[in-house]
Amino acid sequence: MTDKIAVVYIGPKEVKRDTLTGSRLLFPRLQPVDVECAIAQILLDHPTVWVRAENLAEVKAQAQKAAEEAAEQVRFKAEADAAAAEAACMVVGDVDLAKLTSAKLATLVEREDLGLQQDATEKVDDFRIRVRDALRAKQAAAEEGAE
Repeated sequence: MTDKIAVVYIGPKEVKRDTLTGSRLLFPRLQPVDVECAIAQILLDHPTVWVRAENLAEVKAQAQKAAEEAAEQVRFKAEADAAAAEAACMVVGDVDLAKLTSAKLATLVEREDLGLQQDATEKVDDFRIRVRDALRAKQAAAEEGAE
């Protein structure tokens, strides 16, 4: 009687046909299949695709951990992208500050009584950001006062 080893296919396909050894055996994903020792040794030389059945729980745990880490990275990237979009947004209320020239920004600062002035060496984009931040702070203060 030939000894057999239970081998599990852990790759991405639902069913994998063994073309590596020429046995043409079918391996349903994550289900153990008993194969001859010689075939098992060849398959197990590829640990990212085949594992022993007794190691399946460990592989599943590692896959779960990797999936959770990937989900955490996706969430972190989404939060970072949202923060970057918020930082890049120049719309405050119904005013798009990106469309305003330095003269119109100065007029807006006076109208809103923000108490800001553009320095002689300050670029318009930098001044626009300071105006945006001041307007947002003013709006936040007004909303807190209204509550």
